Amino acid sequence: MPTPKGLLFFNNQSGMRLPSAELLAAVQDAGLEIATLDAVSTIRARMAEGHRLFVAAGGDGTVHHVMQSLVNTDAMLGVIPLGTYNHFAKDLGIPLDWRAALETAVSGTTLQIDAARANERFFVNNLSMGLYPELVARREQHGRDYPRWKARLLAAYGTFRKYPHVTLNLETEHHQEVVRTHVFMVSNNTYDLSRIGVEAPRTRLTEGRLSVYWLPHLPRVQLMKFVAHYLAGRVHEAPGFRSFRTLRMKVQSPRMTLHVGLDGELFEMATPMVITIVPQGLLVKVPRD
Repeated sequence: MPTPKGLLFFNNQSGMRLPSAELLAAVQDAGLEIATLDAVSTIRARMAEGHRLFVAAGGDGTVHHVMQSLVNTDAMLGVIPLGTYNHFAKDLGIPLDWRAALETAVSGTTLQIDAARANERFFVNNLSMGLYPELVARREQHGRDYPRWKARLLAAYGTFRKYPHVTLNLETEHHQEVVRTHVFMVSNNTYDLSRIGVEAPRTRLTEGRLSVYWLPHLPRVQLMKFVAHYLAGRVHEAPGFRSFRTLRMKVQSPRMTLHVGLDGELFEMATPMVITIVPQGLLVKVPRD
């Protein structure tokens, strides 16, 4: 048997649709070995054997787990977007059609992009605290028993009833500030918040900067007004909205651990939490055009 060109991972524990028999056959024809996400711990061993291409078939969470062992190496990340949102793939212009995405993963050009790091864990999209991790946790909890639309609705209702907030002490190379907020996010490079709609893209992933966004502690009605500004592409006009860019930030809290969303995956992270940019730390396969 010929040596496989690389490995493709899919998340057999997620709620996404599983790869079809047609997709799996095409993957094998492309010379990729198929593995479940449980096997990502073997990536470094496979790299020692000479493998250099590792493909994440799934959503942003699957990408998150596969890329952990690839940062600051000469191995390449391919993406076949099979998830719900696929923010990372969209920002890179990777086709949403699995056939074109597979062709890109195997034969596309290689691009060197930034990653980010929170303590010992890397991320490619963003880190969030406050309402969003609570929303994700509740959505996953309900998702096992309800249709997706109903799970999201119940999660949103429960989250806004609880209305969680965090108190954080932010330290950067420029300043120190204490914030109390329901919405806090640190992104790998900058989002274009002028775009109308739910999905704010990143036009590039090579700025070498983190972008930090948050709102002051707001009543629920004021937060809904902020959401309206966001959906209209006028987020910078919202009262109290804050953002800045930085290379490194230390986040301290009265709590010993913080409930954090990384690329849509949930983690408990110890404080103080150090967040840094990893300039051009990740190689990805993108379309040649």
